[in-house]
Amino acid sequence: MQTQTPTQTQTPSQGRRQGERQVLLAIGMLYIGFGVMVALLQGGLPPILRARGLSLEQIGWTFALYLPIGLSFLWAPLVDRMPIPWLSPRIGWIVAAQLVAVAGLCAVAYLETAPLGLLFGLGLLVAMAAATMDLALDALAVELTHADGKPLAASLKLAALALGALLGGGVLVAALDRLGWQSTFLLVAAFLLLSLGPVLGLVQRERAHSARQPKSPPQWFACLRQAPMRHYLAMLVVAAAVIFPLSALNRVMLVDLGVPMEHIAWLVGTLQPVGLLVVALVTTPLIRQLGHRGALLLMAAAGALCLGLLLLGHQQRMQALAIAGTVGMSTVVGGLMVVYSALILRWSEGPQAATSYAVLFCGTRLSGIVASMLAGKLVALLSWPWFYSLGLLALLASTAWLLLHLRRSPLPA
Repeated sequence: MQTQTPTQTQTPSQGRRQGERQVLLAIGMLYIGFGVMVALLQGGLPPILRARGLSLEQIGWTFALYLPIGLSFLWAPLVDRMPIPWLSPRIGWIVAAQLVAVAGLCAVAYLETAPLGLLFGLGLLVAMAAATMDLALDALAVELTHADGKPLAASLKLAALALGALLGGGVLVAALDRLGWQSTFLLVAAFLLLSLGPVLGLVQRERAHSARQPKSPPQWFACLRQAPMRHYLAMLVVAAAVIFPLSALNRVMLVDLGVPMEHIAWLVGTLQPVGLLVVALVTTPLIRQLGHRGALLLMAAAGALCLGLLLLGHQQRMQALAIAGTVGMSTVVGGLMVVYSALILRWSEGPQAATSYAVLFCGTRLSGIVASMLAGKLVALLSWPWFYSLGLLALLASTAWLLLHLRRSPLPA
């Protein structure tokens, strides 16, 4: 009788783990590039232009560069319906969009003194390309990661945004005078090109996966015709509308509390990105050890604690407590978004993964943005203590809704 050697018996498992590492490496590199580019355009460009003498009214238009990333669900069906006829369905879109972004950044690099309208147009082109690349990359993450790899993929996205805040919106902006405008944007463009390397090694894997999938006639936003998908979207919209304002307005509260702007700037530039990196590292192990429900419950409890610090710090005029609550709440929101993103990756599985993911994720993000805008009026109408008290109740209620759903409809193994 022929027996298998230990190496032979371990080969399938080792091959699966090796394949998972390759997928996560490719996803991670592209997410980091995405984070650097977005942070430079949206976090670095406004202060750069302000330092060069542009008015606040002119600079205000640069914040519109965020819109394509929030509205990318509008063209997500195109990514599902019209695969680019080279490489593989998702990777073809990733490479094409990344090359457009690289071309746009190179143009910006050589047009430093161009009119603001032209620079804005190029920035919008880069932002749209980045949003499209992100769509296809999210769909690739849905399709090529196993159930136990999806929390890590979600953590990678948060870690990329945190790294982007440190690199694109921090290091590169600080080094701009030394590097120069042209070198800075060319450096980002070069990094985006290099970040394509690992994903090109997944072309055959994605082709094989695509060939195994059942073919069905594509329909525009078919996911929203499914009752479970509408339920997922409703839960996430409510959850984001609660947690985003509880993080977004805290720096304004610090100003009202008398914290010097220099301290707030230092806080935003260092402690919050570091907190996001830490929570990105720990949330995946939490999900694996405690499950999605356990991680969600733990993060919500930490959020309640941070809201208590914010309340106490404001009431007692204790700036240190308020600062700790601000950093902590930002970190908790990052952790909750990892849990939500991991759920979205699971709930988006199917023939139109790009559209399903974009509808859920963009709906979540837009809900948080709109709620943050309206929350300022709520604070003006009530007060900071009432805002945080109502926020605590809303956090507990929205978490309970998600926990109840996960209990009734547990995720398949």
